[in-house]
Amino acid sequence: MKHKRNKIFSEFRSLKSGILVCTDVMARGIDIPEVHWVLQYDPPSCASAFVHRCGRTARIGNKGNATVFLLPMEESYVTFLSINQKCPLEQMAPVSDVVDVLPKVKALALADRAMFDRGMRAFVSTVQAYAKHECSLIFRVKDLDFVALARGFALLRMPRMPELKGKNFPDFIETTIDTDNIRYKDKQREKLRQKLLIELKEKREERAAAPKRHNDKNKAWSRQKNRKDRRRKTAAKRNRDEGSEMDDEDMKELLKDTRLLKRLKKGQISEEDFEKQVTAGPKSQRKTAAGPSEDPPSSAGEEDE
Repeated sequence: MKHKRNKIFSEFRSLKSGILVCTDVMARGIDIPEVHWVLQYDPPSCASAFVHRCGRTARIGNKGNATVFLLPMEESYVTFLSINQKCPLEQMAPVSDVVDVLPKVKALALADRAMFDRGMRAFVSTVQAYAKHECSLIFRVKDLDFVALARGFALLRMPRMPELKGKNFPDFIETTIDTDNIRYKDKQREKLRQKLLIELKEKREERAAAPKRHNDKNKAWSRQKNRKDRRRKTAAKRNRDEGSEMDDEDMKELLKDTRLLKRLKKGQISEEDFEKQVTAGPKSQRKTAAGPSEDPPSSAGEEDE
């Protein structure tokens, strides 16, 4: 890859005039003299890279120009660069004689699937890079005009991607041609694609048939599980209802014994009183033993004797 890149650079240097389409790999460490213009289709995700991009022109005392394309909603990026990078920018006058090449690009995409794929990948990559931009307050993906962007990439249809999920684009006119029928000019690639399409179709048919059997089995198992759950819940409720009074009484006795133990430790009652009250049994039983007498339980016991 490095050898191929160096070869491209050497060829570009030898040209009297030409255009080099590149990524931010070119922004640093590559010195090509007499570059007159640096055109930035998109602002870099990192603000510091903007200065390095511009630095590819005006080398060694020569004059040069650099420009960046911004949408109206992105114009505050100019102020940001002047403050953050000390790099003032000037607005260019609009160009009137713009050539509309989009119909030609669409024709190329219809003639060769390789061109169609490149456009789709470029669109997806641009949207995802925009969503991860460092200046997310300025470059907000929710403000993007996806229809205009898709037209700019000469797309024949909108791609399927998370950022577009649930969105409708009535203003975008898709091609009436089935894009699955667009073939590669490269015969080997097309042969491989047709093979993959057959395999994909077979897998879809298998998945379409499998869920019905699987769901029937799941439904029967689910009904059986629901019945078991209902029986278990009913039994648990019955047990709670039957034992709730006893459980509450036991809890009351436990709390009473705990309070008595605390009083014993503090010296508020004697050990003899503690043992009597602990072994006296539940309050309801003590009332029954005492009968109608107004005397304490101990007096009632003496009368029985």
